Amino acid sequence: MSIIRKGVVVSGEYLGWKIFVDDDRDGGTGGYYLFLEKNEGEGFDYWFEHETGLQAQLVDFDVEWMASSS
Repeated sequence: MSIIRKGVVVSGEYLGWKIFVDDDRDGGTGGYYLFLEKNEGEGFDYWFEHETGLQAQLVDFDVEWMASSS
């Protein structure tokens, strides 16, 4: 898996939570993971087979994305 986006939720129920999107299309799951983390002990994830599902879920969050390192 490789992190393809990361950011911070800037409003709503998950204000201040970190958000990560991992690409696992070439890995064991063959899809995408969306991780939300409040701290190292609290968080959850979603799994999506296709990018369209991932994009549909992301509209539920107001995220300030970090600049890409590429």
